[in-house]
Amino acid sequence: MIDANAKIREYLLTDVPLVNLVGARIYAGRDVPPEGYQPQDGAAITFRLRGGSPDYDDALLTPSVQFKCYAATEIDAMTCYRALYDALHNGTGATVLHGESEILGQSLEEPNTQWPFVLSYFQIMLRQ
Repeated sequence: MIDANAKIREYLLTDVPLVNLVGARIYAGRDVPPEGYQPQDGAAITFRLRGGSPDYDDALLTPSVQFKCYAATEIDAMTCYRALYDALHNGTGATVLHGESEILGQSLEEPNTQWPFVLSYFQIMLRQ
């Protein structure tokens, strides 16, 4: 089975506007950024699979993925989300065949750190 986290991260790292904003701070399989990250370091994205299914012959995998876009301010977190949206919604590539927004981003705050983030969900079709 394909490593969906690795393939999604690899795909996101090819999107120049997104990488210009977050650099390599795209954390796969995580709900929150790793220890040591601070929003003042720049925007960051975390994501993790939350379900999905293979097609009937296992050639495609279609996970639903939760994304969180972090930044120092709510406005900056929303800017990060918009770049993620532009990269994923209707996006295509060698492994990522199609991305589709399931819900538009919602501005929230982490209860323990008070970091602003934007929560969103995408369904992503991957080639196995």
